[in-house]
Amino acid sequence: MQNKERVIAYIDGFNLYFGMLEAGHDKLKWLNIKKLIESLLRHDQALADIFYFTSRVRNNPNKERRQSLFIDAIEGTAVKVIYGRYQANTQECYRCGNV
Repeated sequence: MQNKERVIAYIDGFNLYFGMLEAGHDKLKWLNIKKLIESLLRHDQALADIFYFTSRVRNNPNKERRQSLFIDAIEGTAVKVIYGRYQANTQECYRCGNV
């Protein structure tokens, strides 16, 4: 990485997954994220890190299993997974009425 610009990639896993489905690319759900990002780098750039942000699927054993397999696979390519919490329903603020 000497004399190369260091690049860090930040991936919103939720938008990546559902964006591919919406675009009709459901066969790309097992996309090799690291290879994709490396293919986008210029010759004067080096990949320093990849952070994949997601939340765990709950209450659906089949989806939970598939997600775990995918996360295990991308972690095996040095992608760092950062977990958040998915909020399915929006809530209205009782004070101001904003959603």
